Amino acid sequence: MKTFTMTNIIPAKTYGDSREWTLAAYMGVNRSTHDSGAYDRGSDVEAGEMLISVKTSAFTLMSGSLCEGLETYDDIWNLYMERTHSNLWAYITADYQVYMMNRDEFTAFCSEFCKTERESQKNGGAMKIRCKKESKKMLAWLAAHIG
Repeated sequence: MKTFTMTNIIPAKTYGDSREWTLAAYMGVNRSTHDSGAYDRGSDVEAGEMLISVKTSAFTLMSGSLCEGLETYDDIWNLYMERTHSNLWAYITADYQVYMMNRDEFTAFCSEFCKTERESQKNGGAMKIRCKKESKKMLAWLAAHIG
């Protein structure tokens, strides 16, 4: 896992958007609109061969409506990994520390800090994978896996 720190230069309406846009600027990628495309057709930041999915505190891996009635963590995870367009994942902390992970590193990270939970009934009530809120334990784990 590689790491670097950015300075927030992009004001955005949401926590995740500001980190996504700041990483795009850091990587030299021009953007004019928020990328709200499907995870299986595009990545949040595409810089050459780096197809990066940006994650921040308490992220949802993919919405339950995309999980096709799957109930278990492993089944949802396998579907995500089969279909994802990304080949790198950037977890960006509250202070803009970026942890760039490959597939194996992201799998280990999610195994440690994500769980399945049910979406609200107004959103369909399907199961999804959700990451815990950023914690000291999570930051220590990330720091221990830099290499």
